[in-house]
Formats: sequence, C-alpha cells, structure tokens
Amino acid sequence: MLAAAAVLISACADDSLEQPAELVPFDSLYYFDVEWLASSGAGVEEQYLFLYPLILKDTLITVSRDGMLNIIDLKTGKIIDDVDFDATISAGVGGNEDVWLMVTRDADVIAVDAHTRKELWRTHVPSEVLVRPVIYKNTVIVRTVDGRILSLAMDIGNIRWQYQRVIPDLTLRGTSEPVISRDRIFAGLADGRLIAISPENGEIIWDVALAVPTGRSEIQRLVDIDGDAQLYGRVLYAASYQGRIAAIDVDRGQFLWARDFSTPTGVVLDDKVLYSSDDNGHIWALDRLNGATIWKQDKLSNRKLTRPTIIGDYIAVGDFEGYVHVLSRYDGHFVARYQLGRFDDIGWDLSSGIIVPPILLGTDRLVVVTRGGIVYQLALKLRQTDLEF
Repeated sequence: MLAAAAVLISACADDSLEQPAELVPFDSLYYFDVEWLASSGAGVEEQYLFLYPLILKDTLITVSRDGMLNIIDLKTGKIIDDVDFDATISAGVGGNEDVWLMVTRDADVIAVDAHTRKELWRTHVPSEVLVRPVIYKNTVIVRTVDGRILSLAMDIGNIRWQYQRVIPDLTLRGTSEPVISRDRIFAGLADGRLIAISPENGEIIWDVALAVPTGRSEIQRLVDIDGDAQLYGRVLYAASYQGRIAAIDVDRGQFLWARDFSTPTGVVLDDKVLYSSDDNGHIWALDRLNGATIWKQDKLSNRKLTRPTIIGDYIAVGDFEGYVHVLSRYDGHFVARYQLGRFDDIGWDLSSGIIVPPILLGTDRLVVVTRGGIVYQLALKLRQTDLEF
C-alpha cells in the first residue's frame, strides 16, 4: 500500500508540475574542484531512497542498493575494502567507529563489526525501514514505515521496546531520522505530529500537532513529516509537508513560533538562521528566533531540491539533474554551480541526480552521492584572477 501510495503521489504531482526553472549563468569568484570520485555500486536510480554514507575520521562507508558495503579512503577516494551482504538495502549506513548498521527491504537490521567487517547480528523488525538506524548509548533506535519506533540492544540485536502509532492511509514514501538528545527521542510522524519519547522505555513525554490535515481528498490531507528536524539548545526546529514550520521548546513541548510552510526535506540551522527548501523548489532563510523571512531564492523552482547544507558562509543544495548550487547564507545570491555526471549524445545522464543532501566535510568540502551511486568529493575554491599587486 505504501509503495502504491508513493507512485500515486508521484503521478499526481507530475501531471500538474510546472517545468523546472531554466538555470541562468552568472559570474562567480568561486568554483568546485572535483578532488575524487568513486562508485559505491548500484545506486537508487529512480527509486525514492536515501543511501546516506557514514563519514568517519579517515574513511567513508557506503552501501549499494544490492548490499555491497564499501570502505573508501577520504583522502584519495580509493576503495580500501568491500563486503557483499547479499541483500536489497533500503536506507543509508548508520553507526560509528566500531559498529556499522544497515537495513534491508525485507525489514532486517544488520550490525557489522567495523574492525573485522563481519556481521554481528541480524534482527527482523515488523516492516521496512527507510531511514538509517541511530545509536544511543548501548542501543540502536530504528524507525519503520508502519509507524513504529524500536529500541534494539547493541550487543545482540534483540528488541527492547517498541512504540507504535497508527499512520494515515496515504503517506509520502520516506521517514525522518529521529533526533536523540537531552535523554529524549524526538520524531516527526506521518500524521503531522511531533513526539518526544523516552529512549529507556519508549514512554511518551509529550505529543504536539505540527500540522493538522485539511481538505477533502487524501492527497490534500497529507501532512507527513518526512524531512529531518534539528535541535538547537532546548529548541527543536521541524517542518512538515503541506503543514507548518515551527520552533518547539523541548522541555515543555510548547510552540515558540510556527508559520505555514511545506517541505519534504527538512531544515538546517546556524546560530541565527533556519534554512529550508520548500516543495516548490524555493530556498528560504528564516529568523531562528521568530520565523520571519530574511530572504527567499525562487530561481530554482521545481528542480526537486535537497535539504540545504551549510558550508562556511554559504549553503549548498543538490537538484534532480545533478547540479550542486551554492548560495550566500546572507542574501541568497548564487556563488557557484557544478553539474555532476557525464554527457553523451542524448544528454546528461539523469542517474547523476541528487536526492541525498550534500554532506559537509571539514570547512570547505562536500561529499555528494548521486542516484547512480557515484560519490564525489568537491572542494569549494576561489578562482585565480589576473590582478597584479
């Protein structure tokens, strides 16, 4: 049913979608240098799956759609090792320096010893998982597409507790990654509600409605929270599809501010500003303290943007044609642009499209994964000029 719903939504959206904005050239002092690229194996192609890599100190851990785990040297892009787990993977790699975590289409959670590359355990959960597991102390927190949040024991993988919420008949295909902090798990749900639960026993601490379904049709009533939320101090910032974007005091479960907004991608913050790309392909900068608009960039309309990523004084987003766009954090003007992929007689290979948000590495580098499974490391650099001093 979930897969059918996703197809239905996609079909309905494509029928009425306006054409993607044409990109206008601009002059810039900055450019992207491709430091290396590597194939992580079978990508997601046209499927709506987020194969996030896991970035460690010196290595990048990726997993392909067909279960190939790759360990890539971050300095050179060379594959150090690979292990075939013979499974169809449904989300990216979670974990840390000691344990790597994967999930499969058949609803298995797999833990891998990071040192020996051997499988530690494999636990079957009630339904498919579309977001990478998160480690909390000696447990693994897992979200499933049927509305469950589960806690697994890190050592043997047994289910410690599970929380379940009935989900609407029609949802977006995807699940937001839970935020774990302040001894609480914060999660956005498919019915537009935000919850805080105890990581010890799964008990509800608070439950608030970020968005309330309206309209007559099931599609009009979609208020899924699929995009990732972010915590700043004791304030949680989150946004829903066809709902609102808001700041919530996590100690009391009360709204500090909220405004109408629609995004499937979530939010990202600096110390003063919240950034988000909405479902129309517009990028917004909002005042973190009150939600007021600082600036809006609408020249990437309908280009299926990722969530923004902060890189120094700029933000970067990817789009469906494999472009990485860099904008000023302060006024939204374009700073740099680069298209990933290859060109042939037909045109750009659309498997170069980007669905996973660019990932910051250090202060001026990005790791970007395409739908086709190619991993790029890009460095943002200042162009040399002919000026003499």
